[in-house]
Amino acid sequence: MRAHGIALIMGLLLLAALSLLAVMSANGMVLQRRMAANFEDRALALENADLAAAAARAWLDSRADVEREAGCQAGCLLPPSIHAVDELPPDPEFESADWWRSAAVPTGTHPESGEPFGTAPLPAGASYWLIEELHFAPFAEATLGLATAGIGYYRLYGRGSGKQAGSVAVTESIVARPWQGEYRPADFPTPASATAFCRQFDPQLPCGTLAWRQRK
Repeated sequence: MRAHGIALIMGLLLLAALSLLAVMSANGMVLQRRMAANFEDRALALENADLAAAAARAWLDSRADVEREAGCQAGCLLPPSIHAVDELPPDPEFESADWWRSAAVPTGTHPESGEPFGTAPLPAGASYWLIEELHFAPFAEATLGLATAGIGYYRLYGRGSGKQAGSVAVTESIVARPWQGEYRPADFPTPASATAFCRQFDPQLPCGTLAWRQRK
């Protein structure tokens, strides 16, 4: 009788241990699923930020020389959707979604008309971009007022959101863009190859992405 009691107790202890192990395994699987979902959502936010940065670069490269005031070095009439230096807050990645909605350009819409384009528009609020002109270095002939020629240095911000409210990524690119004589502006909204655009200029001129980082 006593042996049967001990066997019963041992069986109950073993069953309890197996049940605890099963519960811990199930909790671990749930945690892993949540971690995988969070990682996927953060990756989606970064992808949308990269899409925004590509749209900003396409818009910048699609501008023509006539959109700059000839020989201007400071306080120039900048092309639409390109902000002057110090016009934007120093840390836009910490600005609210409402601020981005009011100050930035939604990816997939035209910066001037606001009209959407593309066959697969992004969800509302998923992707925005900003361009800030940091500095314009004119060439010698530009001082004569004969043409707008020089190198513009720009900061491009891309902001992307995931499906969850807290999944936000903000990237920053520093880009050099020549404004020089005869060249073919890139097409917009179809993003052209940045390398192909830069190939039109003197290879000694800085052109393209000089630096990149993820700010958030």
